[in-house]
Amino acid sequence: MQATHSNHSNHSETAPNSAPGWRMLAVSAAGVGALGALLPLLPTTPFLLIALSAASRSSPELHRRILEHRRFGPLIEAWQAERAVPTRAKLVAGALMAASWITLWLTGAGTGLMAAITLLFVAVAAFLLSRPAPGSNGRRAA
Repeated sequence: MQATHSNHSNHSETAPNSAPGWRMLAVSAAGVGALGALLPLLPTTPFLLIALSAASRSSPELHRRILEHRRFGPLIEAWQAERAVPTRAKLVAGALMAASWITLWLTGAGTGLMAAITLLFVAVAAFLLSRPAPGSNGRRAA
């Protein structure tokens, strides 16, 4: 797989002594992003994008590993190149949000919490649905 590098991959202006901080942020964000793949309410992609940006400032090896990751690399590349979200990712996100909402409802979550979660999930779903599928050349896909 050929990695698509963002225009932020050359950070020569980053002070050498700040690299450990950027690396710690990259590793932490990548870890949270990986957890997001397992936990319904925790997003994956934003944390991986943070990890990618921080890694580009601190560790070319980690940056490359994130971009070449068999599961997350293609998602990141689609986002960087087209601001696209694969249809399968949209479906999984929708199913996990629905399962989370139903679980909260069945466990008797308060009305305020349910209203807030509903608004959040509707906003996330609307955003996801507004994004094209990779390779759709600007056509909107669900």
